[in-house]
Amino acid sequence: MERKKSLTQVACICLVLVLASVLLLAPQGTAQTKTSQTKTLKIGYLLSLTGFLSVFDAAEERDLKIVAQMINEKGGLTVRGEKYNIELVGEDGKSTLDGVTAAAMMLTFDRRVKFVIGPNAFFTIAASPVFEPNKVLHVSGCCTTQPGELDSSTPYGFLGHNSTMGGCLIDVQAMKKEYPNVKKIAIVTPDDGCKQYAVPKIRKIVELNGYTVVGDIVAYPNEMVDYSPIAAKLNAIKDAEAIYHKNGIPQAGANIIKGLRQLGNTKPYLCSQLTEGNDLLGIMGTGEAATNVIAVGLAPDDPGNPPLVNEVFNRTGRKRPMFLITPNALWVLAKVIQAADSLDPAVVKAKWESMDKVDTLYGTGIMSGDQTYGIKHHAVSHPFAYQKIMNSKVSYHPWILASVIP
Repeated sequence: MERKKSLTQVACICLVLVLASVLLLAPQGTAQTKTSQTKTLKIGYLLSLTGFLSVFDAAEERDLKIVAQMINEKGGLTVRGEKYNIELVGEDGKSTLDGVTAAAMMLTFDRRVKFVIGPNAFFTIAASPVFEPNKVLHVSGCCTTQPGELDSSTPYGFLGHNSTMGGCLIDVQAMKKEYPNVKKIAIVTPDDGCKQYAVPKIRKIVELNGYTVVGDIVAYPNEMVDYSPIAAKLNAIKDAEAIYHKNGIPQAGANIIKGLRQLGNTKPYLCSQLTEGNDLLGIMGTGEAATNVIAVGLAPDDPGNPPLVNEVFNRTGRKRPMFLITPNALWVLAKVIQAADSLDPAVVKAKWESMDKVDTLYGTGIMSGDQTYGIKHHAVSHPFAYQKIMNSKVSYHPWILASVIP
């Protein structure tokens, strides 16, 4: 009996030791399981999904979701040893300043996101007063250089696409390649409240690249329907050897080109509206209008497309317009967060400002724009595509490489 009792005691002691070992190992095992699981990083987006800009931003939303999916499928983000997938949460800016402000407040106070993509067009000025004091890092797809849009007053504001100024560098290089003898140009642009800020900077880049701007800057309202008066004004600038149309919607460019051709004006027309040649051709039609035109935009059949651009086209359907303004902003933000190894907007901000180059959907981008925007390295310049339309036929040309934005 005594021997039995001793064996029982020994068995109990062994059982206790085994249980203790299991309990001691359990926290470590739980921590390992936790770190191996993929977490979620919520990133907000602010696009105008109703109103006049929805024609543009609806495509942006679709491609933004595609690019988020691409990032997640390629491994997501690794921050401090933990894996994160991106979850997008969006708000509609409704194509109005008040709507954008309300959407920014929803993202900041209701959604409680610390990173936001957007808005586009000239609407950042309505979002920055909400994002900045709350230290929400926001990456817009467009900047028209208005005060409070991207400058020293917006330390948490960044630009994730060529936009107006970076795009201008692409435009002038395309003009040089296709029309090397052109030296005098006339400029036409929308009058959306940004003209007084953007045009002087556009003029500076144009002149630094050897061009002379002739005649008055021709401007038109975004809601214009009949563009024949604009074509007449441009035609009256006799010294112009070419027309440079910066910003605006493709319908404006196509109709101004048609108006000029009807007046017998066949001068080269550089249409920088992120619309590829075939889409522009579809608006203006074939015939006398469809010649001597440079279109700056992404094309599904361009043999020079980088793999990531083709991947987006293949995922979304190759025969449709694609702009990739805010999708590229998301891609760049993901790369900077990864490089910063932090989810703290202040740390990511500092990392962005210290970087000289970054991977974009289009290839290697350059952080620059210090003089143009008055804040160090808050803008990205990246390679981009263009096409030439001659006699109703579209031809593809080598991509223009990224340049440093002054």
